[in-house]
Amino acid sequence: MRLPEHLELLLTDEPVLDVYPYGPWRVPDGLFEEIADRIDGLLADPRCADLTTDAHKLLTLPASLVAADLYLIIGFLPGVSAIRVGSRCQLHERLLGRHLSDPAPLTELNTKWHTSTNSWRPPLDWLIEVPDRDLAIRLARDSLAVLEGIEPLEGRRRALLRLYDDPPGCDVDLSKSELRAHWAAHADDEILAEVPELAGPVGYLEWVWSGFQAAHDHLSGVVRRSRTVGTHLSHLLMQCGLDRVPVELSVVLGDDLYKEVRARFWRYRDGFRAGAWQEEVRLWLAEALVEGAADACRAWLDMATRFVACVQGLPGEAQRGGPDYTPIDQFQRDLRRLYAPRRRVVNPLATKLANDRKGRPAARGEAAAAPDLATGLVGQPELTALLQEITGGSSTVRLLVAGPEGTGRRLAVQELAKALELPRDPLWLTHNLFAGKPLFEAAAKLHADVRDCAGDRLLVIDGLDEFATEAGNGQALISELHRLLAVHEDVHLVALCGEAGVERLRDADPALLNRFRVARTRPFTADEYAELFDREVRRRGARPYKRAREAAGELLAVTPPTQTLRNARLVAHLADLAVESARDRTEPDAGLVVKRADVPRAFDASGADDDPLAELQALTGLETVKGEIGLLIAMTRAEKLRAEQGLGGTAPTRHMVFTGNPGTGKTMVARLLARIYKKLGVLSSGHLVEASRAHLVGEYIGQTAPRTRRLVERAMGGVLFIDEAYTLTQPSFKSDFGLEAVAELVKLMEDDRDDLVVIVAGYEQEMADFLTANPGLDSRFPKQLHFADYTDDELCAVFERLAADDGFVLAPEVGDALRALLRRTARGLSFGNGRFMRNLLDAAVARQAQRVTGLDGPSRTDLVTLCAEDLPSRPAPADERFGLYL
Repeated sequence: MRLPEHLELLLTDEPVLDVYPYGPWRVPDGLFEEIADRIDGLLADPRCADLTTDAHKLLTLPASLVAADLYLIIGFLPGVSAIRVGSRCQLHERLLGRHLSDPAPLTELNTKWHTSTNSWRPPLDWLIEVPDRDLAIRLARDSLAVLEGIEPLEGRRRALLRLYDDPPGCDVDLSKSELRAHWAAHADDEILAEVPELAGPVGYLEWVWSGFQAAHDHLSGVVRRSRTVGTHLSHLLMQCGLDRVPVELSVVLGDDLYKEVRARFWRYRDGFRAGAWQEEVRLWLAEALVEGAADACRAWLDMATRFVACVQGLPGEAQRGGPDYTPIDQFQRDLRRLYAPRRRVVNPLATKLANDRKGRPAARGEAAAAPDLATGLVGQPELTALLQEITGGSSTVRLLVAGPEGTGRRLAVQELAKALELPRDPLWLTHNLFAGKPLFEAAAKLHADVRDCAGDRLLVIDGLDEFATEAGNGQALISELHRLLAVHEDVHLVALCGEAGVERLRDADPALLNRFRVARTRPFTADEYAELFDREVRRRGARPYKRAREAAGELLAVTPPTQTLRNARLVAHLADLAVESARDRTEPDAGLVVKRADVPRAFDASGADDDPLAELQALTGLETVKGEIGLLIAMTRAEKLRAEQGLGGTAPTRHMVFTGNPGTGKTMVARLLARIYKKLGVLSSGHLVEASRAHLVGEYIGQTAPRTRRLVERAMGGVLFIDEAYTLTQPSFKSDFGLEAVAELVKLMEDDRDDLVVIVAGYEQEMADFLTANPGLDSRFPKQLHFADYTDDELCAVFERLAADDGFVLAPEVGDALRALLRRTARGLSFGNGRFMRNLLDAAVARQAQRVTGLDGPSRTDLVTLCAEDLPSRPAPADERFGLYL
């Protein structure tokens, strides 16, 4: 059983922080150093100058009270007694090491682990000593702010920041325990979901128990002869040195389980040996690990460690009050020992005996050929026939499957893997695993993966054709794979490619292509779609009538795809709709049957079934833009009429440039234009893919062109909208990879012009410069639409429409007040137009809420009416939000 893909980072030597509830996370280079610098900046703040203590045992004295608080915060953010692992798990040493009196040596081992029972609670800990409590609370919040960027801790950090941003209305001069109680009680359910420790000792213990029970139940379903949950709990209490069963467990576990745990505790306590228990649990978890339950094992260990800390701290907060033999270290080493890459040594005896067996005739009763392959594929006769032939023979598998997404390629691989009955599960590789790596490193990984699969494991390369078009190391890796297949003749390999994958590989390395048997998949027919629909409906606990089945097949055969929602993936989407319709009209106890009426007459996978042209005309302002788009629509309809009459002609280029300031409706119009072109039959999907420089430009050599191609592939059938496109060619950026993205985009725009529209957008002058950056750009964008700033009347209309959409009506005097406010508003490049009015409405709604909640029994009219007094008294500066000065 292969280790789950998201845990494979633990097997590398990358800098990893693995907080068990979150999972392994690759720490960006320089991040911890940056946070340490932020901490130093905070400690150097003049507000902290005299805030020191000589009582801290771990910090260099005199120690800053802010540093002392940070020490507790850093230990608390992963979770009280939560397990964290990896070469970057020493958070105190890496973030506060400059201030520790005796920092531990830093490790580079990804098997390193740590837990912490720091009992910090908002709002204050060491900072309680600061005379000015308001200042102390601000500094505590600033301490949380400087820790931004550590993804596994971000959920808890942001939850605590929300608590600081909405503090309870209590006296800040209360004692530390009273402050904690008030702040914990003020935490809402969303904050408690992230920081369950705020529920108090028993509340946190209850949360831990629910997670422990779920993990135990899962593992018990995986490993036979698992001990009961009551036995595990009693053993956990014994191994951590408790001399009694805490009475608080009766509240958490319930009477029956509590009595069972207590009885087992007293019965087996005297003869209990913690070391023997540790080894027993370790073997139990190792068995679950190889059964594919790695995540459940980690959850059990994490909850067990928290449980021990909770019971050792009772009746107070969780803490380490004794030993804990929970086998975290052993599990970490077992995981790496079982799954880390290793060198393979070929035993010549195995090769000799295998060759001897090939040379003798089949023994009496021995099957001469493999049985027919039981396949779940629908259609795809070419692929099915080739699979049957491969599984009936004894030679090494070398298969290339090319075809569109959603046509059963991956299902075929799974069925082939079962039929081959190899000892280990398949190893799946994609070109993304090699992108951006130095050539020697990428080639070394390819060598290791091929060697690892030799003889007893199916190697699957998903997207082999992507290697062929990789601008960096792709061609070299293709050649390296060719050599490896010649050397390792016993490697079973299946490669998956797109529709044009065979041609791409032939252009890149025709000799490699000759090493494969090739099978192509194709889109489904109406009958095949009907069969797939039947299966999906039955999988959802219903059955379809024949007419519903046939109608679904016909509908799916004419439904255009939307991005990755295509072929068989469309079927599942339609089945959901049909079964839901059947469920709405079926009595609860009746059998669920999908009838013809449950299958919609038309099926738009994008979910947009209204009139985009009417929506465009209903937009405020933009009269020039509407007129230009009207001309484009008329030209498209005329082309269609000429084609119906058999008149020739070349379809025009439909790529466009949108210029204008922020908030003038560019993105909205692009989305509507995509749907308009779909209804006109110009685009097959009509979806919009929004992108910026970050989506196109890679960080390393060789990443940009593939990233641009993948983005264009996502947009096929719709509109690719690139906002602030001029940033691709601005010289202020450190690299010139933006120009590489432009060059690749120019080529793809021409190749895919029949089912793709590219719209680039930005400020008018900057976009003019952008079009001159590449010789082919200007000619690729024959149409340029300028989105003018809204007039005051149009902005007022936008405000009124937004308010109506939110359920508000405007008092008669609001219009004049709005115009007066707009006259005082600066209209620079940063002016947000429609976005400005959205923000203005949000500010008005907030002020209206404050006004009506002060009324004695407000009426319905009061609640939905916005008055002039609800508007801000002055326009917002460009760098402020309304909420900052209301």
